[in-house]
Amino acid sequence: MPVRDEREGPMFGSVMTGGTAVALAAALLSPGTAVEERPPPGSVAVELRTVNGSGCGVRTSLAVAPDYSGFITSYESSPARVGVGSRPGEARRICQLALDVQFPRGFTYAITGTEHTGYARLAKGATGQLTVRHYVQAVPSWPTRTHRFTGPYDDVWETADFDDVGTAEYAPCGERRLLTLSTELRVDAGTSDPATTTSELGLNDTGSDTVARYRLAWKRCPAV
Repeated sequence: MPVRDEREGPMFGSVMTGGTAVALAAALLSPGTAVEERPPPGSVAVELRTVNGSGCGVRTSLAVAPDYSGFITSYESSPARVGVGSRPGEARRICQLALDVQFPRGFTYAITGTEHTGYARLAKGATGQLTVRHYVQAVPSWPTRTHRFTGPYDDVWETADFDDVGTAEYAPCGERRLLTLSTELRVDAGTSDPATTTSELGLNDTGSDTVARYRLAWKRCPAV
């Protein structure tokens, strides 16, 4: 069965192909929990600076919702794999995107929700793990989310994690720092036989780019 966490709100939207998701980002990203105030229209920009890791390729794009309630990333991805047909080093895949979030002075933001979809094909005794992390440069205390899968498992899955707006970790006020989005996939053969079985964990399962959704919350910085 799909993995889904609904403690704080609904899913952002249905899974779509990478190109379609980018084109319809505004329609897919729901506002989420209301916040006191968002920056005025035209005052926020999110730019992709770097793409690193064995889990993603150079064809990467993003789209920001018009009301700045969130954004969608779309990128090539490679699954983590062990066993027949796998190569050394493929048991772990990591993708790190560095974003430059530009916004007006007097505001700050936090990521309060993430959504990922994927698939797992795990032999009996094998395990898989998805780890999702995001943090602002030099402020590594933002939350890490881990989702585990146990074989036998042959199905698609979806994960959604949410934080309360009032307790979320916000970027420092008055400073402009890069935002890093990190997604890691791991597969362990465990008690399965890697000589006769293959186990893998991947993002998306449609042959198109991986789509991940991030919810944003905004607030004004204290007056100085």
